[in-house]
Amino acid sequence: MIDEKLLAMLRCPVSGGSLQLADAATIQRVQAAIRQGKARDRLEQKVVALIDGGLIDSSQQWLYPIRDGIPTLVAEESINLRDLM
Repeated sequence: MIDEKLLAMLRCPVSGGSLQLADAATIQRVQAAIRQGKARDRLEQKVVALIDGGLIDSSQQWLYPIRDGIPTLVAEESINLRDLM
């Protein structure tokens, strides 16, 4: 989905740390939460648009969505993973 060289250059817009691709199970869990109205972004707003993939920050708390093959590295649009556990 994302070239390895590009992934190595991408950084979390909040911490500056590295990002990793979310696995299929995580993507499925996030998509289910979006459909159920349970997924929230950093501003506590309900996430309504489904994702194709995601990039997870080094704390494993925030997922930056990938939609139509484009990663969204906007802090406010990151999805809180800990709320989905």
